[in-house]
Amino acid sequence: MKRNFNFASIWTLLVSVFFCAAPAQAGEFTDVIDAFDKDNKDPFDLNLSVGYERYQEKGTITRESMDNDYLHQWDYYAKTKFAKFDMTRNILNLGLDVGLFHDLSVRLGVPIILSDDRSFNALRGWAGQTPLFSSTFKSPQRSGVDYIAAGLWWNILDQGRTKEHPYLTVFLEGRFGVGAKLKAACANDNGSNATDCASAAYTSDGGISQNLNQLRMGLHFSRRYGRLEPYMGIDGMLGWYKGKDFTMGTGALNDLPPAVGTFDFGMEIIPWDVPEEFRKFVIVIGGGATYVSEGRTYTPLFDALGTSEYFKTNADINDSGTTAGASEPAAVVTAEREALAAWNGMTDVENYGEFFGRLVLSIQPAKYVKFNVGLKMGHQSEHFITKTDQCPAGSVGADGTCATYNPGHRPEIDEPGRRFRVEDTFVWSLFLDAIAQF
Repeated sequence: MKRNFNFASIWTLLVSVFFCAAPAQAGEFTDVIDAFDKDNKDPFDLNLSVGYERYQEKGTITRESMDNDYLHQWDYYAKTKFAKFDMTRNILNLGLDVGLFHDLSVRLGVPIILSDDRSFNALRGWAGQTPLFSSTFKSPQRSGVDYIAAGLWWNILDQGRTKEHPYLTVFLEGRFGVGAKLKAACANDNGSNATDCASAAYTSDGGISQNLNQLRMGLHFSRRYGRLEPYMGIDGMLGWYKGKDFTMGTGALNDLPPAVGTFDFGMEIIPWDVPEEFRKFVIVIGGGATYVSEGRTYTPLFDALGTSEYFKTNADINDSGTTAGASEPAAVVTAEREALAAWNGMTDVENYGEFFGRLVLSIQPAKYVKFNVGLKMGHQSEHFITKTDQCPAGSVGADGTCATYNPGHRPEIDEPGRRFRVEDTFVWSLFLDAIAQF
């Protein structure tokens, strides 16, 4: 006998399985532990987490060219491929989450950088141009703690308590720079410039901290429909350097790091959930976009620029063609030369975007333990990494010349036709967390 499939019955079954189950606790994206809550049989919550993360950025460094061989009708400043760069980090993430009162908790985090390896390898290299630094370069392996984080998380709305409400979480987090400040260093001399990396000062460990304090805040939203929980969130982060050197002092156009804003969206799928036994399995599929503003920061060329002997002896901060203008007082000449010698390799970068996707598997086999494993992959839009303006805002005179000069400006890398940029940047991270829940 021929059997006919009843698609209406199958659809009804799927709807009942995925959409009709009563909501339990908030999903991974909006979950906040609680404390001293009469509706909760557990009066106090505390989570301890230990995680491993491997993070990598790979891309191409290009440079504008004013060489006629590389000019064409669509792009006056044609670009040439300079080098391939790679940055890899292995991180141990330690976390503590403590319930304070009802749906309010405090979270502490300490990411310990086990290793930070950076290098770039020449593609076309300088190809007849004046070498400014080695076109194949390796930084020393760095390790340590960049910052510690502390923040408050608050579930304003909770669908688990009031079914008509969604889950709505807000947070405010401070990140405080600790550890040895980053300074330009190199692991070895690759021979392109015989004097590079010759000094013991260049071959130190190079520090690890960006010397930043940052403030991050955001909002997370989700709503549970049976075994599905769509979510979205937005957050932003502003920072400031704890100490400023000459490249971020008087006359600098940018003296702050880039501001960062991120939009997240996705779906949590909960195929298995036993709330009365505190057991569940969650699949998180999501994506988003991050905007990074213009600012002064560390780039793939940071170590090479900061250890370059060319810039310490030949670079020009006022574009006169010599180390200092002939008509300048001796004191000004001396100050400019000292500034050249002290340059740390930081540059102004152009704003850019990053687009990413994420897959996370989370399993809680028992009340007191949970495991997360996830993969995130993204792509950064191409952007200049050396674009420090010569004249600070408001310093351009009536004749078009600078009244004061930006001490971080280097004509050899910052003027149109000489600037560096990064392209085809692929970013990925893999993480594994173990969480003890009390």
